[in-house]
Amino acid sequence: MNPLAKTMTRALLLIAIIGLYACNSSTDEAGVNKPVTALSAADHITVSNAWIRATAPGQTVTGVFLTLTNSSETAYALISASFNGAGAVEIHETSMDGGVMRMRKVSHVDIPANGFAELKPGSYHIMLIDLEKEMQPGSTEMLTLTFSDDSQKDVAATVGNLSE
Repeated sequence: MNPLAKTMTRALLLIAIIGLYACNSSTDEAGVNKPVTALSAADHITVSNAWIRATAPGQTVTGVFLTLTNSSETAYALISASFNGAGAVEIHETSMDGGVMRMRKVSHVDIPANGFAELKPGSYHIMLIDLEKEMQPGSTEMLTLTFSDDSQKDVAATVGNLSE
């Protein structure tokens, strides 16, 4: 190959490399490289219909109910929740056993890939225990959900009626 052809080939190769680098989407507006990160469960899971059952005067426990919708190809689980103003927060399941309704603490609630998990009365729910204040109907309270990949999502839940 003659020297001019070698020079032209190198120049075209250099232009192609620069062009590919310029198309890299892992840089911010200032051109600084930023790490490419995978999306977390908290990014893929949406929370809807979040509500807390109101409490009667002197009542120190109540339940939180909501729907978790997973838009990813990966199954996740709700592994815990936290709430400022409660001595303990636990995930529970209510079930019928020999005609008797029973409630037990569980370690997690599965959220299937491209599916949903519904936490509702008479089924899975989050228990707020040793509440420091009454849950007043119409108020909004914040809680934090933690998923199986340790990502977290803050959720606003409306306090419903005592009879719900």
